[in-house]
Amino acid sequence: MEQALNIFLSILEIIVILGVLISVHEAGHLGMAKAFNVYCFEYSIGFGPALLHKKRKKGETYFSIRAIPLGGYCSMYGEPGVVPEGFEIPPENRSLEKVAKWKKALVLVAGVTLNFILGLVLIFVSDIAFPHYYFAYGGELSSNSNTTALFAPTSFSSEVSSYIDNNKKEEYQASDYYLYFPASLNSNQIVIVSTNAKIDNVSDNYVVTYYPSTLLEDHDLSSSLKFYPASKEEPSPELKNLGINYLPDLSIEAFDFSNSVDGTKVSLSLYFAPVSKIDDKSVLNDDACLEYNLNLEVKNKALSPSGNSIRKIENWLGWNKAWSKWASDVPTACGAVVQGFASLFTKEGLKNVSGIVGMTAALPSLQASGGAANIFFFAGLISINLAFFNLLPFPALDGWALLVTAIEGISKKKVPAKVQSIMSILGMVLLFGLMIAVTIKDIVSLVI
Repeated sequence: MEQALNIFLSILEIIVILGVLISVHEAGHLGMAKAFNVYCFEYSIGFGPALLHKKRKKGETYFSIRAIPLGGYCSMYGEPGVVPEGFEIPPENRSLEKVAKWKKALVLVAGVTLNFILGLVLIFVSDIAFPHYYFAYGGELSSNSNTTALFAPTSFSSEVSSYIDNNKKEEYQASDYYLYFPASLNSNQIVIVSTNAKIDNVSDNYVVTYYPSTLLEDHDLSSSLKFYPASKEEPSPELKNLGINYLPDLSIEAFDFSNSVDGTKVSLSLYFAPVSKIDDKSVLNDDACLEYNLNLEVKNKALSPSGNSIRKIENWLGWNKAWSKWASDVPTACGAVVQGFASLFTKEGLKNVSGIVGMTAALPSLQASGGAANIFFFAGLISINLAFFNLLPFPALDGWALLVTAIEGISKKKVPAKVQSIMSILGMVLLFGLMIAVTIKDIVSLVI
């Protein structure tokens, strides 16, 4: 029941996100067209049968919401095609084709401009209006200030607390100790907890990584551990200096404890180290690091709780920090969009293309790892992506109409309406075909 509710909420979220982005895009076209006195037949969100189709008294434009929320349009007089059924032919001077080319270009580019601006606003909202969550703090190793250390605030079990009390250095309090992650890989996406884990009746040596299912609440350490066979790849000298003798083989699926017999013993080493504040920096003293052997077992097809709870790290950015983060996030988002389009010409890039189904499937993990801030950032990224995508010179997109306008402006000759209409229909068919193909790929990826 809970899973069904989560799926429903994710679908609702993506519909709302796309609805807002499309509404803003089409509002850009509508507003600029009205500013230049271009006659607009209809402003529609979605395609297919109309659920709502109304216009204001003495108004000329119908506002519609249609059954398929996968797009939208602003129907203007002078665009390729015929006058919609039920409308009288407006005065010729109200045609999009009769305004100056620069005005027509502004009408065409208004949608992507508003999408880009909306993307910037949504990213800033994600930075300033919601708390940010982290899996660990970052600091420096006192023995090597060039090395970043990751450590997590932890509510220790009574056994671990006693161990720390009995083995800590005198100059530290037990409360100074944190769970210490020996190393992280791939820009902190892979966090190593232990490299010498053992599982009963399994001969392989396992490397344990930390991958929390949620950052929004405290969680037991066991629920966030993944066990990978040790890779044959040799760790770098820097990692060896940190005590990392093995790397996880991520090409193999993590060990599945649901196939293990209840009572199966599992052991791994945990590391605890004291953290001090020096010159407003967090410094972890690895010389006082303690190694603790944690023993777990399989219960009900899962690892038993460790009794050590990782506490959530919640941080609100102030006004200045939010602006600073926004200034960093925007180039990152734009770069990711451009890189994504460039990768479409590679085999690997095509594999990573996702549609509405893929975006919907990604929402729960985004929510779990960052709450509302992640959702707003995601919406901002989609809005920027929509702006770039619509600028592509592909039939049925704004970029194509801009290209035609530029050709007509330079050549002083009009591209035949029939040619424009055929190209628009062809482009629409290809776009819907691509959408269906990507949707099928997303569904297959989720099922397999």
